Amino acid sequence: MRPRVLREASLLLEALLFWLVSHLSRLWGRESSLWVFGARGGDAFVDNAKYLFLHVAAERPEVRPVWVSKDDDVVETLRERGYEAHHASSLRGLSLTLRAGVVCVTHGFRDVAAPFVGGAFLVNLWHGVPLKRIGWDAERAERPLPARLGHSFLDGQVDLLTAPGDGVVDAFTSGLRVDEDRIAVTGYPRNDALVRDVPGMEIGTGSGTIERVQRLSESGRVVFYLPTYRGSSDEGLDDHVDFTALDDFFAERDAFLVVKPHPNEHLDGVGEAHSRIVRLPPAVDVYPLLAHADVLLTDYSSILFDFLLLDRPIVFYPYDLEAYRARREFYFPYDEVTPGPVARDFEGLLAAVDEVLEADEYEEERASVRERFFAHDPGRAAARVVERVMGRIGR
Repeated sequence: MRPRVLREASLLLEALLFWLVSHLSRLWGRESSLWVFGARGGDAFVDNAKYLFLHVAAERPEVRPVWVSKDDDVVETLRERGYEAHHASSLRGLSLTLRAGVVCVTHGFRDVAAPFVGGAFLVNLWHGVPLKRIGWDAERAERPLPARLGHSFLDGQVDLLTAPGDGVVDAFTSGLRVDEDRIAVTGYPRNDALVRDVPGMEIGTGSGTIERVQRLSESGRVVFYLPTYRGSSDEGLDDHVDFTALDDFFAERDAFLVVKPHPNEHLDGVGEAHSRIVRLPPAVDVYPLLAHADVLLTDYSSILFDFLLLDRPIVFYPYDLEAYRARREFYFPYDEVTPGPVARDFEGLLAAVDEVLEADEYEEERASVRERFFAHDPGRAAARVVERVMGRIGR
């Protein structure tokens, strides 16, 4: 109990320090050409911050991009590739965060050193179209008072929140309490990798992984299975997927299944005996790989929306739909945002995958959902984000 209380109280302390730094930073000033990036609690080089960082490093010489991380391996890898990176809590990392004119995150200010960003222009790039309720519409409203006060203050400090289209604006204003005039419909930088090579995109994925998946796609059709992590459930994928049967199924169809479980997901059913199933490392960045996927298999993951930009078939396997929806709640009716066959049991899953491998009859449904949630084609999202930030900071 005590560690949880301390964690909740620490958020309020971070908010107070943030407020103090935002006032003190006027004494030394912040550099509009220095941009600091972080993602997913500081533990990985991933998501929209990764692709915006890579774009700025390659295309905007007037900006100094710096990645900060709480993982030494991430810092070392980026440095070996010629990028500037520092540990988020090192003296150098903290100093640069204190001087940065722009700070870009994906999951919140704890992606970097939260109190030290006070006074910077703060960009929340977020991490997907929210099907599941988020923030104040989910667990945040039930947290203890100190945490609610800290969240409320910090949420109000976001200067720019990026979104893929108008269809998510209401969810963001409600769940993240960001005013609509601070939401920029730019598209997500990570989706640029769906349609073009982004220099450095293999970092966090590994060139060997990209080449392996590319070889699979040259040998047969490839289905990506990217399920949501359920957390509180005692059951895992092995309880609802017969991977041996799937291996035989894909062998008969001269196709392959690529599976990426959540890092905390137990997946004992996939082994070396399965010649048609490839298991990706849980922490791998899948966006450089999705261009090689012929079909996406998922359930509630926001990646379903991103995959719509490729206009390829999607199969849905929400085997626990009622229980999951009751626990998490959705912003949109599930049947309105699932443009493909929906299977509720394993036999139905095999039939659904077989259906889309035989023929794709869901183009119109996908187009309808895509137009609802995306205002732009992928390829220039990172450039649009930079343009909006530059316009707002007066450069």
